Amino acid sequence: MIEGESPEGKRRWLGVLALCVAIFFADASHSAVIPTFPSFALALGASLTVVGALASASGISRTLCSVPLGSLSDRFGRRHVMLLGFLCFSATPLIYTISSSPLYLLPARIILGVAMVSTFSLGFVYISELAAPQHRGVAQGLYMTAMGLGFTLGPLVGGITANTWGYSSSFYLSSGLAMVGLLILLIVRNKESRKRDIPRRGSSKEGSADFGAVLADPRVMAAGVANFLNSMLFCALIIFFPLYGSHIGFNESQVGFCFTVRGLSSTAIRFPTGAATKRMRILRLMTIGLGVSALTLLVLTSFNDILFICLILGVQGIAYGIYLTAGNAYVTEEAPAEMRGTAIGIYSTFSNISGVISPLILGAIAEKWSLQAAFQVSGVLALAGMAMMLALARKEERTEGR
Repeated sequence: MIEGESPEGKRRWLGVLALCVAIFFADASHSAVIPTFPSFALALGASLTVVGALASASGISRTLCSVPLGSLSDRFGRRHVMLLGFLCFSATPLIYTISSSPLYLLPARIILGVAMVSTFSLGFVYISELAAPQHRGVAQGLYMTAMGLGFTLGPLVGGITANTWGYSSSFYLSSGLAMVGLLILLIVRNKESRKRDIPRRGSSKEGSADFGAVLADPRVMAAGVANFLNSMLFCALIIFFPLYGSHIGFNESQVGFCFTVRGLSSTAIRFPTGAATKRMRILRLMTIGLGVSALTLLVLTSFNDILFICLILGVQGIAYGIYLTAGNAYVTEEAPAEMRGTAIGIYSTFSNISGVISPLILGAIAEKWSLQAAFQVSGVLALAGMAMMLALARKEERTEGR
C-alpha cells in the first residue's frame, strides 16, 4: 500500500503504522494485569463487593473525563491527549506494587480510567484523520486489529509472569509495555486535521454541524444503549472470570490462556467487520455482536473444562470484535468533522456509566448468590436490551424506506 504512494501518502502510512504499534503496546499493558488484579485485590483483603467497587471507580473516572478529554482533543489534537493516556497506563501498575490495602488501589483505578479514555477511542479518531480518505477503512481495520493483538498478548504474558514470579512482576511488565508505546507515539507525525471530513451516512455536509440532531437520532440512542450493555458484559468477564477460573481450579497462566484465545478470535474478526460495515447496516452488526456475546455469558459457567471454556470465550471474542469495530466506525462516520472527539466521548459515556454501575451490581450479586449469578444476570439484561435496540433499528429502517 506504501509502494507507489506520494511522499505525503507515505508519511501518512508511516504515521498510521506507528500509531497501530503504539496502541498494541497500550492494550497489552492494560490487559496484562487482567488475569491477576481481582485475585491481587482479594489477597489484600478486598471482598467481591469491593472488587466491583474498584472497577466502578475506574468507570466513574471514565464517565467524568470522556467528554472533556474528547473536547480537549478537538481543540489541541488527539496526540497530545493520548500521550497523557500512555503516562497514566505507565503509572497505574506501579501504584499497585506499593499498595498494602484495597484502599490504596482506589487512586490507581481512577488513573486507569483517565488512561483508557485518553487512548483507545481517541486513537481510533486519530488514525481516521491520519489516513488518506481512500485508505481510511483499511487504517481503521489495522488499528482495531492492533488493539486486539495487544489484548491477546497481554493476559498471556501477564498471567505467566505473575504465576512464575509473583504479582509485582506482572505489574512492572505492564508499566514497561506502556512506556514502549509512549516512545513510539512520540514519533508519530502530528498530521491530524480537524477540518478533513468523514462523510456521514444519510446527511449532508451542511447539516453536519448540528450535532444535537445527530444525538437525537434514534440510531444514535440505540448505539448508546448497545454500548452500555456491551460494557456490562465486558465488566462481568474481566472482573469475575479470573475468580471463576480460580474457583474451578485454573491458575493465572490458564486464565491468561483463556483470555488469549478470546483475544485471538476478537482480533481475527475485526478487519472483516470493518469491510462489512460498507455493505451492512452497522446497527445490525452491533445487534448481532451484542446478542451472541450475551448468550456466551449465559452458558459460560455450565462448564469447567478448559477446552470448552476456551471455545465459549472464542465465540464471545468474535461477537465482541464485531460490536467494537462496528460501534467505533458508526460514531466516527456519523459525527461532524469538527466534533469527532466530543462525539466519541459522548458515545463512550454510555459505556463508562455502565462501567460504574455494572461492577457494583454484579459484585453484590456475586457476593450474595454466586459468581455464576453475576454472569447470568448480565447476559439476560443484555438480551433484553438487544431486543429494544433491534426494535429501534427496525423503526429507523422503516422510516428511511418511506
